[in-house]
Amino acid sequence: MEKNIKKKWYLRPMVILALIVITPPIGYLNVLVNRKHFEPEEWLGYLTVATVFTALWLTKFLPKEWTIPTIILMVIWAIHLFSKD
Repeated sequence: MEKNIKKKWYLRPMVILALIVITPPIGYLNVLVNRKHFEPEEWLGYLTVATVFTALWLTKFLPKEWTIPTIILMVIWAIHLFSKD
């Protein structure tokens, strides 16, 4: 807990996850730009979550007939990534 207090506000876990969920491109950039401030395992976790949410966010720019199959593929991909542990 004390470690989180000393971190800058934009490097705290809840702020990073909120940025990733609410505004995926900004959260993704935050993770990429500040990668040196994280442990390798922590950075990889944030990068995975940011990649999944950014990919889902990008589906809104696809044609309508591609949206549902793409979301299904993304969910299958995310399940595959998280089940490797």
